[in-house]
Amino acid sequence: MKDEQTEGEAEPTKVMVRNGVGIYKLDGNIYEGEWVADKMHGHGVFKFMDGSKYDGDWVDNEFHGQGKYQWSTGAYYMGAWEKNRMHGQGTFVDDTGREWKGKFFNGQGPGLHTLPKPKQQAVNGS
Repeated sequence: MKDEQTEGEAEPTKVMVRNGVGIYKLDGNIYEGEWVADKMHGHGVFKFMDGSKYDGDWVDNEFHGQGKYQWSTGAYYMGAWEKNRMHGQGTFVDDTGREWKGKFFNGQGPGLHTLPKPKQQAVNGS
């Protein structure tokens, strides 16, 4: 016997689940990368509408693994991430070029070493 829809019943909702590689755009934000079970998972690049960008590993829609986050000011962090926080070995470079290297913990850097600011090259006037 064929299933028939009873009068007044709504049709079943079709749900799209992203898997594989693709691009997602919403409100000026863009994600290009891997999806698993409709979550950003694997490697991907997320460009935020303010100009910031994350390029790295994802697990269940969170920065997790190795990656680089660059703020729109030019400052960036490159290293280990855990649940959207800088966590593990990494390097933070501020927008003046000053660099901190070491072990980050839960988004903080208690074990960091400040490295000397890069020397500016003199411009020869000849």
